[in-house]
Amino acid sequence: MARCGCSGSCSCVVRGAAPITVTGNGSVQQPYLISLGQDGQTGCEAITACVAQNLGPGLTYDKGTGKIQAKLSRDAGQTLRFGSDGGLLDTAGGAPSPESCGRTIDSLPAAPDVIGAYALAGLHNPYSSPYGVDYCVAHQVDIIGMSVATTADDVGVVADYDDCKITDGRSSIYVTQDIRQLSAGTVASTYNYAGDVNDPISYQRPQGAPRSDRRGGWYGWLAQRYHQPLLTDMLRRIGGKSVAMLQCHPSDTAEVSEAVNIRGAIRAVLQECAQPWAIIAVRELESATTVTHAGITTCIVPPLATTYASKTVPIPAADVVASGATWVILDDLYHNSVFKAYKDVGLQVLMWGNSRQGWKARAASLGLRGMYVLDPVYCRGPQEGGYDYRAEYDPWEHRRMGTGQLTYRTDHRDVLSTGGYVRGRTDAAEQGLILPANFGDGQGRPSVLVGWLCPLKDPTDYTITWAMRWNSLPGAGAQAAKMGLLFGAETDLDPYAWAQNNAELNPLKYPVGPQTMYRAYQRTTGEIGLAKWPSATDPVEYLATKSTPAIAANVWNDYELRVQPDKITFTRITADGTRHTVTTADTQYRGSFFFLEKEESFAGEPAHPFAAQVKNMSSRVGG
Repeated sequence: MARCGCSGSCSCVVRGAAPITVTGNGSVQQPYLISLGQDGQTGCEAITACVAQNLGPGLTYDKGTGKIQAKLSRDAGQTLRFGSDGGLLDTAGGAPSPESCGRTIDSLPAAPDVIGAYALAGLHNPYSSPYGVDYCVAHQVDIIGMSVATTADDVGVVADYDDCKITDGRSSIYVTQDIRQLSAGTVASTYNYAGDVNDPISYQRPQGAPRSDRRGGWYGWLAQRYHQPLLTDMLRRIGGKSVAMLQCHPSDTAEVSEAVNIRGAIRAVLQECAQPWAIIAVRELESATTVTHAGITTCIVPPLATTYASKTVPIPAADVVASGATWVILDDLYHNSVFKAYKDVGLQVLMWGNSRQGWKARAASLGLRGMYVLDPVYCRGPQEGGYDYRAEYDPWEHRRMGTGQLTYRTDHRDVLSTGGYVRGRTDAAEQGLILPANFGDGQGRPSVLVGWLCPLKDPTDYTITWAMRWNSLPGAGAQAAKMGLLFGAETDLDPYAWAQNNAELNPLKYPVGPQTMYRAYQRTTGEIGLAKWPSATDPVEYLATKSTPAIAANVWNDYELRVQPDKITFTRITADGTRHTVTTADTQYRGSFFFLEKEESFAGEPAHPFAAQVKNMSSRVGG
């Protein structure tokens, strides 16, 4: 009997009426595929075009955007406008104004949709930079956070870090000093730089070089220089377009008290009449009460968790409520039960730390108010209305970091390592991301999320192209040293294989990262291959391998990964143009996220460090 149920030979034919298309012939090799869309249309575009022909009053179709939207009347007396959030706003007959498009604390999105920028979106901007505020306002980030200190003459200023200092390594000041010991005039005249090529904190100026000789550092070679801003400068820059989160809690090593820091913050908020859109964040309950008595919304920031999934409630929830605080910023390492303890007493809770969209889903499942992260644009994901970050092409070409360029180190707010161990670094001499030797601490699956291209628009049909170079080679016997992509992942959660029961490599006791995905790899020995982990616990399974010429140091090779519904193809293109290809028909994973991986060890063997560089990373739908 034939597959369709016919006895003997089969003459069945499947046809579709527009906009339905049918491909294949019904055989095992080429089964029928029924889909919507013709002439290159996707199914969504076909449905939209069909619906657009049958719209009733109040709706219109915009061919330029391909969107169906509300139709605004042009008649006299029209009072509806589109607001800053894309919704309909009744202006009661008045013209749009900055005040009507403003953002107050009361108008923030409901749970779980608040997105806050910790440290002025500090994975993209120096922590005190005015253009960090501009970046957040332009992206309509709900809350813009910054560290605040108070000068010797009681003026609030924005500090780089919570140690409340201005350093001679990052600015034109002659001696590193606590902000509390400086006048507002001295602070405002200080000129800041973004650090050295791979260190955002300091740059040792060569003897005889001018003081203006500073470079872009961690934030990229295009990072601007700027004068240290006063807090009133930053509040005027925000101008009520977002809510300001003024973090006044100093680090444990700072030589200044929180009570001093809130003096400048309170003064600036009152001076700018910013009470409707400013929150002051503190750690001490007494400080919270002081801020509340000043008529300003207060947030408590409990101490960071000491281990992953800590169940210890750092400050009793009832005490937080009694202090007058209404918001809480809580470290994401705490157990869900701790978040629930604060939420259940009516506090507005933001999850602080990890910028991955998978952790945003965690906050949503707990019913929290939202996220407070270093990379808010990526964390929020592509927005309704078509606002998207995924059109960016290879930020490393411009010696900048990409949206969603996250690693196991950035997940816990680490941006300050020298040498590029946090998430790689760029260099002025040549484009590309440099991954130094020892990136990953010798553990399995150390990777960089290629977030500015994720989630992939069609995870079943896409092509990724990139180039890789070994800047140095590992020692003899390094059979496992490899580089390539991890792909097909359903979430962007970090796949890093955290060392278990090792306090030095894993002090926070992170669990092993997820592994249900594919690997396309190039070994230093020349072997290329496709592999996968069949389950969360199974060892890696090799699907296709091929011997190719061994890797030579300082030679670029191009790579192409082609994913289709029924197969995966991985190709190495050597410098002379020769193509080496492996293919598998495996279909287990078709997730939307992928990572750049550089693994120096495997299955507990000693690490074989090597330095590498990657450039020209791009993706496209189809072939």
